[in-house]
Amino acid sequence: MLQIEVLTSITQILINFKMIMRSAAILFMLLTFTRVDAQKIKLSDNWMIKNSIEVKSSDEIVSSVQYNPQNWYQTSVPTTVLSVFVKNGTYPDPHLAMNNFLIPDVSDAFNAKHDLVRYSYLKAKENPWKDPYWFRTVVVLPEQFSNKLIWLNFQGINYRADVWVNGHLVADSRNTVGMFRRFRFNITKYALAGAKNCIAVKIHQVDHPGEPDPGTQFEVFGPTRGHALDIFKDETLKMSGGWDCAPVIRDRNMGIYQDVFLEATGPVSLENPFVTTTLSLPDTTRADIALKAEIRNNTNQKVKGVLVATIDLISDLEFPTYTKHLGGSMPTIKIRKEITITPDEVQTISLNSKEFSALLIKNPYLWYPNGYGKQYLHKLKLNFEIGGKISDKQDVTFGIRQVTTTLKRIGNDYGRVFQVNGQRIFCKGGWLQPDMMLDMNRKRVFDEARLLAEANVNIVGSEDSPAPPDDVIESYDKYGLMYWEIFFQCWRMYPGSETAHYPLDHQLAVAEVNDLVKRFRNSPAIVAWFTANEVMVDEELYTASKKAVKTLDPTRPFIPTTSIDWDVDKLTPYIKEDLPTGTTDDGAPDYNWNPPAYFFDKVEEVHLQMFRNELGVPAIPAYSSLLRFIPSANPEHPQNRKNPIFPLDSVWAEHGAWDGLNYCFRGYDNAIRTFYGNLATVKQYADNAQLVNADSYRAMFEAANHRMWDITSGVMIWKLNSCWPDVGWQIYDWFLNPGAAYFFAKKAMEPLHIQMNGNNRSLSVINATQRSHHGMTVMAQIIDWNMKVLWSYKDTVSVKADSYFECLKIPKPMDSAPVYFVKLSLQDQKGHLISENLYWECAQHEDFSSLAVLPKVSLKKTVTITNQDKELRIEVNLKNETRSVSFFNRLILHTDQSGGEVLPTFWSDNYLTLFPGEEKTVTANVAINDLAGGKPLIVIE
Repeated sequence: MLQIEVLTSITQILINFKMIMRSAAILFMLLTFTRVDAQKIKLSDNWMIKNSIEVKSSDEIVSSVQYNPQNWYQTSVPTTVLSVFVKNGTYPDPHLAMNNFLIPDVSDAFNAKHDLVRYSYLKAKENPWKDPYWFRTVVVLPEQFSNKLIWLNFQGINYRADVWVNGHLVADSRNTVGMFRRFRFNITKYALAGAKNCIAVKIHQVDHPGEPDPGTQFEVFGPTRGHALDIFKDETLKMSGGWDCAPVIRDRNMGIYQDVFLEATGPVSLENPFVTTTLSLPDTTRADIALKAEIRNNTNQKVKGVLVATIDLISDLEFPTYTKHLGGSMPTIKIRKEITITPDEVQTISLNSKEFSALLIKNPYLWYPNGYGKQYLHKLKLNFEIGGKISDKQDVTFGIRQVTTTLKRIGNDYGRVFQVNGQRIFCKGGWLQPDMMLDMNRKRVFDEARLLAEANVNIVGSEDSPAPPDDVIESYDKYGLMYWEIFFQCWRMYPGSETAHYPLDHQLAVAEVNDLVKRFRNSPAIVAWFTANEVMVDEELYTASKKAVKTLDPTRPFIPTTSIDWDVDKLTPYIKEDLPTGTTDDGAPDYNWNPPAYFFDKVEEVHLQMFRNELGVPAIPAYSSLLRFIPSANPEHPQNRKNPIFPLDSVWAEHGAWDGLNYCFRGYDNAIRTFYGNLATVKQYADNAQLVNADSYRAMFEAANHRMWDITSGVMIWKLNSCWPDVGWQIYDWFLNPGAAYFFAKKAMEPLHIQMNGNNRSLSVINATQRSHHGMTVMAQIIDWNMKVLWSYKDTVSVKADSYFECLKIPKPMDSAPVYFVKLSLQDQKGHLISENLYWECAQHEDFSSLAVLPKVSLKKTVTITNQDKELRIEVNLKNETRSVSFFNRLILHTDQSGGEVLPTFWSDNYLTLFPGEEKTVTANVAINDLAGGKPLIVIE
């Protein structure tokens, strides 16, 4: 007993000594930390990785500065493990051809079936993805970090991690888990200011990577590749195990897939700032701003300080290759609040206009969705100061705007209506996928958002990526793309099935939902929180998700799911008080080709069409893109033209030419062949597909247009992009090459638009703007194959704000062969072109084969190039000086130093048709860096 008592006394003495020393250190920090402001260091470069089975040293040694890594692979982060090996040439690029089957899978069973383990880069041919990988970097911390708290932050890891700093374990994989949450660690006691520091992270594979079933999609018009079902159990990216429109990702995207950074603060830190803005709608001349933030006292002493908040207008939006000048000015708002915070306390501080009148802003600059106004943003700077020096600071970008939503009812159908700043928004857009290996640099992210915004898209969502990189959300804020944030990916769980309670770790899932709301709630682009897409989590997760939204961000609508096709009363009665959702993808139209009139007829039926959030048509990309990922597209490749489905083969199938019960590609392929004739080359097939794409994608959006607000309140297509090169649903491809689908959808989504309704041939003007337009000139012509005008119409019309106007029904000539054109245009009062549209039709049977073999008509081309700092603006004037139609011309930007297209190129219009004597001018913008030193050349295809 005496020995135990002595040991206990010694232990207590040591504990007391440590507490005394800690207090002394904290007091010293309080007195000396103020030498510099808080700092942030992004850790992107100078990382190395290695499979842990190849590393024989202990974790403590590997994570020390003294360790000498031999034959490690250099990389930067963010990255997945597979991405490292693709970029260094160890494995071929799985985006292309059948390269994915030259890489082993994490599933040993799948490897055995397809003999893939032989491709393991490891000497003993072990499975390269089952064991953890070390990510290691050495960084010199600045001297200014001395006497500061140092924090290590991870924006996203997949899936578990052991985090080491200078030989010390900071956090282990039991708790550092989950793909859709951030992590923040206090590493002060291990970090060395003014010296080298080793940060080493051991990344573990997802808990249930699963076996792809079947994991292949080799049969043209065959079944889909299925999924690795077990991966649904984890809080990770479901499509990593394979999907109908995503390949199996061999390493299941394990890695550090988002940013890593270090921060230095004083003893008091700021966390989770939140800005809310309220308008006294319908009055928008006053905005009430409220601020919240958590203040954490990381010491065992009481601290007195001042919270300082400043707010400024951002009148110039910075993009990777240009600046958008919005104009406007606003006096800086600056407020101060004295705070006393007790030891180890986390205090939530609120600042509002009742206490600080400066937070009530007159004539605010508002954020609006794309096409409805400008995207004004504001910068909030929050500082916590002790003795006049900054302990910590947080910068927040936000927009002054207010989202509300209502439900429109017709019979038993409901359509959700979104309003921003009191204006109802006719939603036009669709769904997006992340790159299959999550390789999304900042420029590419902004390039995609720009493509979408220039196509007049105003709403997007992702069923795959609950926690996109911050750059993605920033791009949506700056381009005005409203975003649906969806916590749980589709079809990972389904009510009443064996997956009903997935994911397995509910505590982790709830932690992720809470972090997602805190992370993104300052974004003006996010207009709704959805629990799930197309499915529903169990009651426990639903209740927790709803509570997270109501507690952490009650300013946006909470919507249970995007679509319901199960018995709610029987399986999910707990969601009934939050119904109806007002959106759906249930029933027809689905994801296959249909004639344009079909989409209009479905809208007229009303049922399940009021806010249709998924419908789609496959879309083969331009031939130049096909050449990059389908070897048989190359004319030098052996061609089997006797194949009745030439040019389709197993590579096409793996890249999207599947079907499964007439669900995807068969009907689309049949339309290409039936309407546009026999195929001699792959290029002809791809070119003819563009004509089908143009008609189909225009029809989906014009069908929603034609009963705007009477029936429809929005439409979202599946999909707008693709996660890899494929022939499935998309308006621009993985190479950022917009096809005809893009440009004809762009026309259909323009704010002022002229169209011919596909079912009843009504000539309609769609005004999706917030003001009436008077004295516009509507012109329509029917032009036959010989360029004779068979019928014409001209009138002056006015259209009220946010409505449509039908002029008359366009006749259908019954004796015009083989094809005739319906040409529409809309001009303003000064004669300036607002909108134009072109349809090609047959008088009798649908046979457009003559279009596919139209002779090439040369156009007179004039090109003007203007240097705009980081971009070139190219103006192309085209004139048809012949007596024949020049149909469906595609403009391509090349350089004099490469034979390939320069992508992305942002064309104002493309796939152009010019009638005899007609002249058109289009523009293109391209980043100078994307030209790689070459001289731009415009080619007409």
